[in-house]
Order: sequence, then C-alpha cells, then structure tokens
Amino acid sequence: MKGRPEITITSKNQVSLPAASLKELGWQRGDKLIVNVLDNDTLVLKRRPESWTDYYSGKMGHVWGDHEDTLRYLDEERASWNERFPDLDADGD
Repeated sequence: MKGRPEITITSKNQVSLPAASLKELGWQRGDKLIVNVLDNDTLVLKRRPESWTDYYSGKMGHVWGDHEDTLRYLDEERASWNERFPDLDADGD
C-alpha cells in the first residue's frame, strides 16, 4: 500500500520498525514492548509502562467510581456488618 511503511520479517524472525513511526510515538532504543495478537492477521505492539501500578491507576473509575464513592461504599458495608452481627463489637473483642 503506497504511503505506508512496510517492513519484512527476517530469517531470524526480527523486524526493524520505521524510525519516523517510532519518533511519532516517542519510543526510544531500549524501550520494552508488549506483544498482543488480536486475530489471525493482526499483531499489536505497545510500549511497556515503567510502572504497571501507575499505568492501571484510575483505569476502572467509570466502573467503580472515584475515591469518595469507594469510601462511601466501604462505610455502607461496615454499617451492614453491625446490623447483621450486632453481638460483635467494633474492636473484634
């Protein structure tokens, strides 16, 4: 296809990625890449984050809500424990 970089797999199963594409992404020599196969003809390369914790932090906010939502949920759960188990005191004694 004209205008799109094309690469070849070598006999050692290696490829060289186009410098312009790497520059556009901000990828540099030494970056680690994650490989995902999406289907029979699609492979996706993604730069491995420096910190998986930072990478995933906040990713499920649309599902679980923000910090205040989480605290509110925990308070409600703790209150329900007192309703279900009134003979136990909060200190666990």
